[in-house]
Amino acid sequence: MKGVSNFFLILVVFLGSCSSSEPVVCENMVCTKEFRTITVKFIDDYGDPLLVNNFSAVNKRTGRSMSQTNSIQGLGIYVVASDADQKELSEKGDIVLVSASNPKNNSKLTAEFVISGGLCICHVSKISGPEIIKI
Repeated sequence: MKGVSNFFLILVVFLGSCSSSEPVVCENMVCTKEFRTITVKFIDDYGDPLLVNNFSAVNKRTGRSMSQTNSIQGLGIYVVASDADQKELSEKGDIVLVSASNPKNNSKLTAEFVISGGLCICHVSKISGPEIIKI
C-alpha cells in the first residue's frame, strides 16, 4: 500500500511541474509606431543597382520565407525582413539566408544575415549582414 501512495505522490509532483502554455507578458514596452525594414542593395560589377532574379529571404531556423520578400524598395534594393516578420524571429537573432540570381549570367549568390525580433521586442534589428551585395 505504501508503494501505491508513493506512486501517486510522484505522479502529483510530476503533473504539478508541467507548465501550461501561458501567454507571454511583455512588461514596460514603449514602442514607436514606425514600421522598420531591413534591406539589401544588389549591384553589378560596375557598381550600378541591379534588379535580380529569384530573390528570396528564408529564416534558416524555421524554413519560412520572410513575409515581404517580393517587396522592392528602389532600384536594386530588396526587403530582407520587416516588422511584419518580428514575431517569427527570435530575440537572440536568427540566420536569414538571402539568395538571388544575376539576370545577365544566371549566377546565384547566397548571403547570411542575422536578424532579431521576438514577441517582446518593438522592431526587427539587423545584427549582421551586408548592406550591399555585388553579384
